[in-house]
Amino acid sequence: MKALANSMKKLRYTFLALAIFALAVETGLALPDNPASWKTLAEGGAEVELMLDSNPPLPGGQDTNSLRLTIKQTGRRSGIVCADMEEINLEPGQWDDLSFNARTDTQKTFALTVSLESPDGKKVFARTTLPEVGGTEWAHFSVALHVRQPASKCRMVIALADTGTIWLNDLSVVLRKATANH
Repeated sequence: MKALANSMKKLRYTFLALAIFALAVETGLALPDNPASWKTLAEGGAEVELMLDSNPPLPGGQDTNSLRLTIKQTGRRSGIVCADMEEINLEPGQWDDLSFNARTDTQKTFALTVSLESPDGKKVFARTTLPEVGGTEWAHFSVALHVRQPASKCRMVIALADTGTIWLNDLSVVLRKATANH
């Protein structure tokens, strides 16, 4: 009976996540923590698959509704893009902090290159690489993005240089608060 109740609860969460995903697609919301905001980036022969996935759960059994990104074939660039981030005011010298949770289905890790770019991808305003993201357990990752050029609109790209699958959850970009020394 408990197994049936847990299955029903998981099913309700899955339907809720899919309903939120559909609503976000319809309304055009585009935020890094909104799964509907992310699309595949497959350039130069790359094959990329992106899915909303409620498995694997976080420690404690909490559903994740994470993004499951699979790079089937690498190309010039392969990954995901959040194309319509909210109006943003990027200023040279500004620091933004990206944080997220990630895991893989094996011990394999990926180098993730994260960039804030012009909507057409021709200008890069900030870029950094995290060398080893993944592992079979959920882990929290964060990295600073140093803005080099001004912009009022941008997209965020997360690119991988290798084939495989990675789950991403709780993506957020926050402007770092200035300290008295800066």
